[in-house]
Amino acid sequence: MNIDNTGITALYGHSGAGKTSIINMIAGLLAPDDGKIIVNDRVFFESVHQINLPPEQRRVGYIFQDKRLFHFLSVRKNLLFSGRTDEHAPLFDEIVGLLDIGDLLSRKPATLSGGEAQRVAIGRALLARPDLLLLDEPMSFLDNKCRQALSGFLLKIPQRFSVPVILVTHSVDEIEQLADRVYCIENGQISTDNTRLY
Repeated sequence: MNIDNTGITALYGHSGAGKTSIINMIAGLLAPDDGKIIVNDRVFFESVHQINLPPEQRRVGYIFQDKRLFHFLSVRKNLLFSGRTDEHAPLFDEIVGLLDIGDLLSRKPATLSGGEAQRVAIGRALLARPDLLLLDEPMSFLDNKCRQALSGFLLKIPQRFSVPVILVTHSVDEIEQLADRVYCIENGQISTDNTRLY
C-alpha cells in the first residue's frame, strides 16, 4: 500500500478488519511479520535487513480513541510534554489558536469534555512536530456537535502544518467530510474500491 504524503488518507473497515493494526505497525507499537514500512524515504521497518525503529525515533503523532492525556498535568504541560516546542514559540500560539484551547491551558484533563480533550490530544501531537499524524477513530465517543467542530479542525491540519494524516474510521460520514482518498480494509485485504463503502 502506498499512501500520498499530502492530505487525509482514510482507512475504512468494520471492527476487527485490521485498521488499527496497520497504524500500530506504522507507529512502531506492533511489528509486522515481514515486509517494509517507509515514510518520507525513512525506513521504519524492513524485515529483510532486520530494521525496526523504536516508536520514539519515528516522529509519528498518534491520536488514540481514549485521548491518553496525563491526568496529573495541566493542559499546558500536556501540550508541551514532548519538549520539541517551547510555549513561547509561534507554533504553540498557532496550534492553541487553531484548536481553540487557549481557555483550557490551566485546567486538568479530568475537567474537560470529550471534544476538548481530543483537541488537546491533537495539539500535543502537533507540537511534537511529527512527520505523520495517525488518528484512530478520534470521534468515536463524541456527540454530533463535537464531531462537526473537530472535523473542521482536522481539515486544516495537513496543509497548515505540512503533515499528512492517516484516519482510521468505520464512519462513511467522516470519510465524506474529511478524506482525500480511501483504502477499504476487509478480511486483511486492502482495496481502493470505494463501492465497498455503500
